[in-house]
Amino acid sequence: MNHAWLLLADSALPLGSFAFSSSLESYISHSAPSTPKLTRLSTFLPLTLRSTATTFLPFICAAHRDPEHAAYYDDVLDAATTCSVARRASISQGRALLTVYEKSLSAGVPQQGSAVDAYRLAIRRNEASGHFAVAWGVVCRAFELEVEEVCYVFMFNHAKAVLSAAVRLGVCGPYYSQKILVGSELREMVKEAVVDGKKRSVEEAGQSVPGLDLYQGRHELLYSRVFNS
Repeated sequence: MNHAWLLLADSALPLGSFAFSSSLESYISHSAPSTPKLTRLSTFLPLTLRSTATTFLPFICAAHRDPEHAAYYDDVLDAATTCSVARRASISQGRALLTVYEKSLSAGVPQQGSAVDAYRLAIRRNEASGHFAVAWGVVCRAFELEVEEVCYVFMFNHAKAVLSAAVRLGVCGPYYSQKILVGSELREMVKEAVVDGKKRSVEEAGQSVPGLDLYQGRHELLYSRVFNS
């Protein structure tokens, strides 16, 4: 096992992911109260995995394959992200990852991560936004991690973040959350999502579950909310 994965897959990595529910909070709030919360969660989870795969994995693969053009891919992703709430969440986590890399993770990079430095410089010059997917691809490339694992861990981290949000929203308990994470059903969903996302080019990337953008966009209209998105 590459030691870098113990760091990048750690839920304690200070990316601020705990502040985002990936539209789960809005989805639960806009669902019929008569529908059991666990049923709503089981419906939401595969949808958010599919959405994340088709929207972000093509950019992760592109940034990992060609990190010198990370700013270009970032610009394309920024233009393709139509939901302002989702855009803010992506940029917040992406810039947080780059900050962690600069202050901590870069010490463990096998060789000079010049592509990461160039990407960070583009952000400082307002030539790029710093989206999470692009930052993830570039940082993982600096650690010389395999693209298959890069995509799988990104998707699994997303599932962990959604289930963590579900626990804090009272949708399920922590034991049930861990039961989902260890289950074969989630593993298969993540694998299928990775296959689907990897085969798409940047030009083919896009939101495959448009309804989630609507829930995400309406998050700010909730009377009370726990998360930023």
